[in-house]
Amino acid sequence: MVDACDQRAVVTTAALRSAVAWSRRASEERAWREVARMTGVIMNARGPGDGPVTPAELVASLRRPLGELLPPAGEPSALDAAILLDGDDEFTEAAMEIACDYNHALFSGSDPATEWLPRWAWQRAEQVERQLFHSLIQSGSQAAYAASRRFVIERPAGNWRQLAEERNSSDAYQGARQVADYVAIPPERIFQFARGDAGACWWPCPVCRWPMRVQQQNVQCTYSPHQARFRIGGRAVAGGSAPGLVKTSAARLRTPQGRPVAGSRCVDPAVWRFITVPGIPELELERKLAGIAGIDVQLWPVKDTFDALVTAADGFQWTVDVKDHADAARIANDPPAAAHVVVPGYRKGQVNQLSRMLPGKRVWTIERFHRHVRDHELPSGAA
Repeated sequence: MVDACDQRAVVTTAALRSAVAWSRRASEERAWREVARMTGVIMNARGPGDGPVTPAELVASLRRPLGELLPPAGEPSALDAAILLDGDDEFTEAAMEIACDYNHALFSGSDPATEWLPRWAWQRAEQVERQLFHSLIQSGSQAAYAASRRFVIERPAGNWRQLAEERNSSDAYQGARQVADYVAIPPERIFQFARGDAGACWWPCPVCRWPMRVQQQNVQCTYSPHQARFRIGGRAVAGGSAPGLVKTSAARLRTPQGRPVAGSRCVDPAVWRFITVPGIPELELERKLAGIAGIDVQLWPVKDTFDALVTAADGFQWTVDVKDHADAARIANDPPAAAHVVVPGYRKGQVNQLSRMLPGKRVWTIERFHRHVRDHELPSGAA
């Protein structure tokens, strides 16, 4: 029998796929069939008479908080408040931020919707990770694995030729291989300020460096915790340069310059969401700890058994998993292997909840864990 956790994951996955399909129904004739299939999946998961029984009822529920569709959870969940379709029946940012963390395998055999649905709507993070790094894991090269993973996190978009040159020549990425396909900049992330290819630009998020979404005059990263929100500040200047941006969020972020679309590529949205985005706080933790004298940080040791192995000068070690999920239950339902669980500062509200849900683990924000390691006392007489 399916437990409550898996039941919620199945319903969430089916709702997510339905919302993506419905938002694309004007251009994709298979969308209607997908919504009907997902209605059946939810009916099977919820049981007879419990939940929507027609595709129309399912679509209507996608415009309301997801908690109305989900089986009850034992703990408060950010998932319950997520709304998958907005007033214009467009897929919402909150849906991509939260719901795709719950992707669940719905079919053991062929799944025709995978031919046209985006990968992040049906693939689990573990599947994307395994596909990217399979050859590196098999080869046993820890250095190549770490360099390749770092490159995908730090260089998820840019001029394709320059990206290739940097991966092959930079000391920071020594040994890195091309593990991810870089695709054309998605059309919803392009701003056409003049005619022709030379009149199209995109803007990288100042946090994750992946192309931000453009909606009329608004430009923002679709991972909301990055707080990268801007508006287009004026017309293109003489010489064909892209118009500038004006920051509209309170976050302390630099304002990016427009990049030409011609020659640019970015990693697939699934790779961005499941590898680049969670890698940002991992690298932030490494950067902070590297500033402490006598501390060594090894990221993704033993092919990502956990996220970081931190070693003090006296040999004392901390095993660390860095988690960035909107829903703390998502972390607790798949308990980390490391003894220390670290969350970004914008998830500090999860610390007490996770401490209760993960007995035997110590839970910190990045800043508090940094202070904990900094204050580690060496034995008397140690250097």
